[in-house]
Amino acid sequence: MKLLLSAFASSLLLSSAAMALTGTAPPASGPTLPDAAWLNGLSAGQNNSYIYGLTSIGTTQATALQLTPGYYSYEIDTSGSGGTSGVALPACVQGVEVNILNNTAYTFTVYPSIANNGITGAQDTINNTTSTTVTTYSYKDFICGKNGVWLGK
Repeated sequence: MKLLLSAFASSLLLSSAAMALTGTAPPASGPTLPDAAWLNGLSAGQNNSYIYGLTSIGTTQATALQLTPGYYSYEIDTSGSGGTSGVALPACVQGVEVNILNNTAYTFTVYPSIANNGITGAQDTINNTTSTTVTTYSYKDFICGKNGVWLGK
């Protein structure tokens, strides 16, 4: 029964999150050697995880959709009209890079993480300000070169 529940939970999680793979990923448990093509894809940045089917919500940083850390690409497929909704980036930790894809007919706002950064103890910034936007059917890359400071381009 435990195995059945685990498989069901995994299928739910994987229904909106996926992994673009080159080669074959190693199994989730047990010691094995990784597939060389997969490992080369990982080192070349081709085997990045992404999540889609997200909905931007809220009208302020405090009410925006807080994005779960651990993904490289976040695709927003539903958004409020007139740019009145938003998403909040994960905490800015040096070396992290993410991109936000807007697959909607509306512009939405991207905010720094809702909570203060655990490393700096302060609110993160994006381009030394409090927010930026992603226009209709486009994307924006965010790079954290310094803890707490996102560069959005």
